[in-house]
Amino acid sequence: MDTYLLKLNSASLADRAPIIQMALGDEGIFHYGRLLISPKLEELAQTEQHASIQRQVEVFCYGTYNEYNADNTLPQLTQPQLEKLKHLTVVSLASESKLLAYDDIKKELGLSEDQQVEDLVIACIYKNLIAAKLDQKRRVVEINHVIGRDVRREDLEDIYTKLEKWAEACDEVLGDISTEIDTETKNASAKKTLDFEFTKAQQALRTEHATEGVAASNSLTRNDSQFASDEYKLEEQRTGDA
Repeated sequence: MDTYLLKLNSASLADRAPIIQMALGDEGIFHYGRLLISPKLEELAQTEQHASIQRQVEVFCYGTYNEYNADNTLPQLTQPQLEKLKHLTVVSLASESKLLAYDDIKKELGLSEDQQVEDLVIACIYKNLIAAKLDQKRRVVEINHVIGRDVRREDLEDIYTKLEKWAEACDEVLGDISTEIDTETKNASAKKTLDFEFTKAQQALRTEHATEGVAASNSLTRNDSQFASDEYKLEEQRTGDA
């Protein structure tokens, strides 16, 4: 678009219309907001010969194929412009619904055959306007992604409201996640403390049992030694008497 805007700024009033028409037919351009607000376009639209050119650019900014057909004041489009507007119409439809029926696309674009629908959608996919999958059995187009189009000034407030609601929803989700994290952290800390106390109690119990075992062993050893000593004395005494 930069190239066309530079040409437009330096062109005479009589040469501006062809530049604008070339821009509208350029297969690599799909956003025309900067062209629409150009003072050079506004000056051209004030002439009787090109009174409808600003409206024509508006259609390419955020209009559809049906809107163009319904306005008899608009100039006839070239074939590249017509194809461009059909592609942009598909973008608008895909922005409104993630599941497009073949019949709805036919109605919006004046098509009669399923093959025409599929060819158009495939063209939009190749131009990276949408990411979609054709379901020929169900006769629908499943939309995964779609580019944005230019926005009307009157739609900005609605977009801002939607963004605010989205931000509020994100805050709620983040709050829930934070609560879950705090809960899990407390649970993990409590479990760690419980495990520590349990291990400590186990160690104390083992120590107590070990101490008791040693004491019992020492007592038995002392008794056995005393008993053995008396026996030896008696045996020695018998041996001596004999």
